[in-house]
Amino acid sequence: MQGAIEKIRRIVVSVDSSESARKCVSFASNLANATGCETIVITVIRNSDIVDTEGRIDYAKLQKAEEQTKGLHDALVVGSNLFTFKNKIRSEIVRSDDVADAICKYCVEINADLVILGRRGLGLLKGILIGSVSEKVARNCKCSVMIVK
Repeated sequence: MQGAIEKIRRIVVSVDSSESARKCVSFASNLANATGCETIVITVIRNSDIVDTEGRIDYAKLQKAEEQTKGLHDALVVGSNLFTFKNKIRSEIVRSDDVADAICKYCVEINADLVILGRRGLGLLKGILIGSVSEKVARNCKCSVMIVK
């Protein structure tokens, strides 16, 4: 197991405002503290949540969504005191219509070794109807995936 931990250089933690996100950050902090790896906390903002009635980006909605996400990331990372000073931590906001696809593409772009996400976030009903984000990420992501219950 020690050899596997040593190879983790970059972790992506996908979060929303669910309780599952707090657990994901806790798992990520344990790994990051053990390995000193870089940790990137991301949230995907759905394009459909920030458009007006004519399908154009509503910049007021976008700004509000970005401010809420930054507050969430601050609360999860800075407010948690889970990460030690030796960790490199940053937060990112990604916009997409497909959350799972955005997570997978982001992991490829930054050469992530591991992505951590919750089994169930805020989109439970949508997940039942069209397949859950965690299941799609586990199936399609090029790096290792940890799904937190």
